[in-house]
Amino acid sequence: MAEPNYAVVQRLRMIDFLVAQYGAVNRRAIVDFFGVSEPTASHDFASYMEMAPGNIVYDKSARTYVRGATFERVWT
Repeated sequence: MAEPNYAVVQRLRMIDFLVAQYGAVNRRAIVDFFGVSEPTASHDFASYMEMAPGNIVYDKSARTYVRGATFERVWT
C-alpha cells in the first residue's frame, strides 16, 4: 500500500481516535467532520482495516464500525 497523503492520514487518525475513545465510528462522522463524500469515507475505512486488521468490525445492524477484539491504537 502506498503512503497516503496528509488528508487521508488525518481521516485515518480520526477513525483510530474515535474507536479508541468511543468504541465505534460511522461514515457519517467522517463525512460531516471532513466534508468528504460517502465513497471517500468508505475507502478510508477500507484503508484503515487493511492497515490495522482486526481493529474494527462492521456491525450491519447498527450500520457502524465497532472496536474489534484485538484493537490496538495505530497512532497514539
